[in-house]
Amino acid sequence: MIKFKHLFCTVFLSALLYSCGSDSNTIVKFDHEAQALKDKDSIANFLDNYYFDDTIDSIKPLVSGKTPLSGDARLIKKTHIENDISYDLYHIITKEGESTKQGKSSSKITTSIGRPTSLDSVFTKYQVWYTSKTSEFVLNQTGSTPIWWNLTASNSPIAARNPIRGWSLGIPNFRAGLNNTSDGPISYEKFGKGILIIPSGLAYAELPSGNIPANSQLVFYIDLLDFVENTDHDQDGVFSILEDADEDGNSRNDDTDKDRIVNYLDVDDDGDGILTKNEDPNGDGDPSNDFSDPNKPTVPDYLNRDIRK
Repeated sequence: MIKFKHLFCTVFLSALLYSCGSDSNTIVKFDHEAQALKDKDSIANFLDNYYFDDTIDSIKPLVSGKTPLSGDARLIKKTHIENDISYDLYHIITKEGESTKQGKSSSKITTSIGRPTSLDSVFTKYQVWYTSKTSEFVLNQTGSTPIWWNLTASNSPIAARNPIRGWSLGIPNFRAGLNNTSDGPISYEKFGKGILIIPSGLAYAELPSGNIPANSQLVFYIDLLDFVENTDHDQDGVFSILEDADEDGNSRNDDTDKDRIVNYLDVDDDGDGILTKNEDPNGDGDPSNDFSDPNKPTVPDYLNRDIRK
């Protein structure tokens, strides 16, 4: 009996040591940079082998006499750096929207009249194609009904839904339409239309989403109906797109008081105990133009812990 116990312990410990030394439990980190290169090749092949048929407002496999997407004069490529990886985002505007929204007069807002910023909420109708192989694009009918989306992942009270990063970067290239409220329910006309081509790294990456497989590139058909102008997620009186303290064009990486809440979601940006909306001595409702510290003449009060009033 004692020998049997010793044998059992020996076998158990051996199995335990083997499992600990095995690579079967090793977590392999996904190589996003390598996948980004695959996406570039896959999308390049797609652009060379498909064209946009304006007569039916749809992408079709290339046929003789047609111009591939890669040669379409309307195709625009914009490169974005996310987590130190370069991604190419493509779009084609097939119909320019006629929105006349003005936006705030500021040199920091670079979007054109009638286009949302990357932090606004948008009302859009869309369809999406997805693939990891350019020869097998599949149309997903999700999105045939117009829906509001918040272009940034947040707890915004304006919109509960948040899209992929490629939308946040790509939708500001589209111009919204005009709404008509004269006869019954709101309707939209003369809205922007086009396609948006997104690499997997700016979409769902290595994770599947519903019917969409992991590492899929996405092609969206976009109808941009409307958007919420000058979104202020934290309701502090400073538009979210302007809460870019380091002025690098990205409000998502600014956290003045280092509390792990980015400024455009932080009701007290400098962490001095005074709400940002109350750091407005001139009372014009805009804390960003109040400068009370002669020692820091270019730092607004709501970002200056030395000013508490």
